[in-house]
Amino acid sequence: MERRPSQEHSTAPSGRWMWMQAANGQSEKMMETPDKLNIFDRCAGELEADGYALLPLNALLPPDDGTPVARAFGTARRALDASARHEVAAPLIDPSTDSGGWTGYHRAAVINGRYNQHREGFVFSNGEMFDVTLDDGCLRAIERRLELPNAYFQREVGPTNDASQWHMKRYVVDDCNEAERKSTSQREADILLPMHTDPSLISVVIVDKAGMNEGGMGLEVHLPSDRQSNSGSWKEISHHGHDVAIIFMGSVLSYLTKGPNGSLLSAAKHRVVNCNSLDSDGRMAATLFVRPNPDALMKTLPSPRVQTNGVQKNPPTFRAWNARVAKNYMRKKKQRGKSNQGNDWLFMSTQHKLEEKQHRKYREKGASGVK
Repeated sequence: MERRPSQEHSTAPSGRWMWMQAANGQSEKMMETPDKLNIFDRCAGELEADGYALLPLNALLPPDDGTPVARAFGTARRALDASARHEVAAPLIDPSTDSGGWTGYHRAAVINGRYNQHREGFVFSNGEMFDVTLDDGCLRAIERRLELPNAYFQREVGPTNDASQWHMKRYVVDDCNEAERKSTSQREADILLPMHTDPSLISVVIVDKAGMNEGGMGLEVHLPSDRQSNSGSWKEISHHGHDVAIIFMGSVLSYLTKGPNGSLLSAAKHRVVNCNSLDSDGRMAATLFVRPNPDALMKTLPSPRVQTNGVQKNPPTFRAWNARVAKNYMRKKKQRGKSNQGNDWLFMSTQHKLEEKQHRKYREKGASGVK
């Protein structure tokens, strides 16, 4: 596994690698790991050092709890197939609305934002349909690391379960998109999800593949050469599958730990590239974006480890901050030379209206009992 050494793990194999060995049962010694509390504490250390961490789910969850993960992905794939054929009455997302509050289904199309050009899927916002505890273990470990009061995040910016957002998305990869190939380099055309950071406290990602597998199925993280520089290199995530959760540091925590010399916690820049490991039925992942309550103030964390310039004046609410971020996520990438984006947008808006009409017809048939 390639990764840059951090200060904590400069003379020994990384904690992340040891977890993977233990979770796979490849080392009798590693099976004698600390309890779950220490696993989360190690995760918080990795997040601070690198912006991401891996959690072995089969070391944290009861032995039989992996089955629901596989069932959830199977259900989602069937629902995506049915939604694409207009066979279910899933609400169609309106791309003109704030993506921070989306709930429903969207096709893979540039009208749904450049980050969804190659992805179709379902989005559930503000705690709808889901309830998890894995994220709380990570947040409590970050509280301990930053010497914050116990349950600070849930008390001051939560409850996060009522404000978070779930994505269940599948990649749609064309064999050859001539227009895209002509307007971009080969490398740019192979980027399925452009570089970005997540507008969350943390993000929890699980890739749909049984067990624990080497590589990230195209998921890469940017490792800067130092905290004050944008230079660095891209590295593929070392493991993926139902038995491992990939945790990313979000831009909310980066904002909340900002000081005169930068942020103590840096949001993870990541992307997804096309690769040979993409299955024919599409790479699929579930992502939980753990977010603050919309009315929570984005004020600097009261941690002795966070440098401040005194009292923060007029901190924005998460609602206002996230609305600005969502606009950037929906913005189309600028093209060199003449642009036909206006006509493209008009065409895609018309296509969205036609899809909405088809969905509405199906809902009306279902309500009237007409087949």
